[in-house]
Formats: sequence, structure tokens, C-alpha cells
Amino acid sequence: MRLSKIPYVLKLVRFGNCVVAAATSLAGSWAASQDLSSDKPWLLAVSAMLIACFGNAYNDICDLPADRVNRPDRVLVRGDIDMVSALRIAGWCLALGLMLSAYAYVDALIIAVTVATVLFIYDKTLKSTPLLGNAAVAATCAATVAYGALSSSTWNRQVVVLMVCAFGLTLVRELYKDIQDEEGDRAMGARTFPILFGEFRSALVALLPLAFTIYFVLYRIFSSTPNWGGAYVAGVALTAGLAWTAIRSLTTHGPAQWGVRSGEVKIWIVLGVVWVLLWRLHI
Repeated sequence: MRLSKIPYVLKLVRFGNCVVAAATSLAGSWAASQDLSSDKPWLLAVSAMLIACFGNAYNDICDLPADRVNRPDRVLVRGDIDMVSALRIAGWCLALGLMLSAYAYVDALIIAVTVATVLFIYDKTLKSTPLLGNAAVAATCAATVAYGALSSSTWNRQVVVLMVCAFGLTLVRELYKDIQDEEGDRAMGARTFPILFGEFRSALVALLPLAFTIYFVLYRIFSSTPNWGGAYVAGVALTAGLAWTAIRSLTTHGPAQWGVRSGEVKIWIVLGVVWVLLWRLHI
């Protein structure tokens, strides 16, 4: 593959999202009190990033008909990368991700294979199943936290809570993306939650995991000694951002606006990872 294709490869795998997956794995290691100076957390983070690359590339391959309507700027739709090359990229990312997980821990390989299988099944069948497909993607993101935590011998409540929050925010974002993609999904004959019940009811359902995450962050702020360190500021900013998105979601209409809400949730996910990295949770 020519070097000129590298920018298109990065777009195919949605490299920014994959970096977030790597950071989430590191956050899992950090929450489990693992010293990030060792090599295991970083091996798992790179493995998580590569498996996310596989999932995103394979998703674009399977969603090509819908993306012609919903995402005309995607590289496969534009023809910047051909289908055979996309399949090769997805395959190599999966193979390298699994090899790194096997090198780190046997248990990591088990989680990696499970996540890859769920992503494969999601693109084949689960995507069109109301809420179940959204929950499957959210579960893979929560598993990324557990993936990183494998680098530590300590499995504590901090890791579990972080997994639940990762699940909740990802579920919110997946619901928002389904609302945004309703037109293309309907053309494919999909039966997503927004298609069956409408965007407003979907937004109401998304409020539940949003409310839980806001409650958790507020709990951490008020149960700890206030200080204006980086973690405290990040927690306050995260709470305000989640509340803003929750309120705005009730008056959001149309694909463009739902794209903005989805982008906001991605920012809050990143901020949440930063929050954990800045402040090991003590519950």
C-alpha cells in the first residue's frame, strides 16, 4: 500500500476513537493500582487500540450501503480505499491485536477474542436489534477497562464502577448515533430503537445511563475533600458537560444536531478517562 493511502487508512479505522480505546485500557490499569511504568499496561493498550481498529474497519465494510446515505464522506463510500484493502487492514489489525494480548496474558487473549467476536456478530446481526446491539458495543467498551485491569493483581470496586460508567456513556452515544443514522438504517431495513419508537423516546432512554454517570461523578466530588487539583476540576467539568448534553438532548432534532450530541458524549468519555488518570478512585 502506498504511503499516500495512510491518511485514508487512519480515517477507515477511525484512529482517534482507537486512541481513546487505548487510553481507556490504561485507565483500567491505573484504577486497578497498576504502575504504568511496566510494559504490560502498554501492551494491552496497544492491543485494545488494534482490536478497535479492526472493529471500526469491519463496521465500515458491513455498513457500506447505509453509509452511502448517512456518511457519504467515509473512505469506502468515496472509493479512497477499495474493499479488498479494507478487509486486509481489518484482518491485520485483528491478528496483531490478538498476538499482543496473547503475549501479555492468557486471560487477555480470552477477553480480546470475546470482544472481537461480539464486534463481528454486531455487524452481522445485532446492529439491527433494538437496544441489544447498542448494549453489545457498550459492553465491549466496558470490557476494555477490564482488559487494562488485567495488568494488576488487584481487582477492586474502582474498576467495576469505571466499567459501568464506560458502559453507560457508550450506550448513550450509540443511541444518539442510531438517531442520527435513522434514514440510512431505515433504507437498509434495520429495526433500531429510534426507528421503532422515535427520537424523543430514544433520548429519554438515553437519559437513564446519563443520569447514573452524573450521580457517580457528583458522589466522587462530594465524598472527597474538595481541592482544586486537576482531577477535581476535571470532575466538575465532566458533571457540567454531562448535564448540558442531557438537557440539550430533549430539544435536539435532525441528524446534524444529533451528530453534535454524539460528539459531545465522545468528549465526555475522553474527559472521564483523563479524570481517572488524574485521580485514582478511592471508594
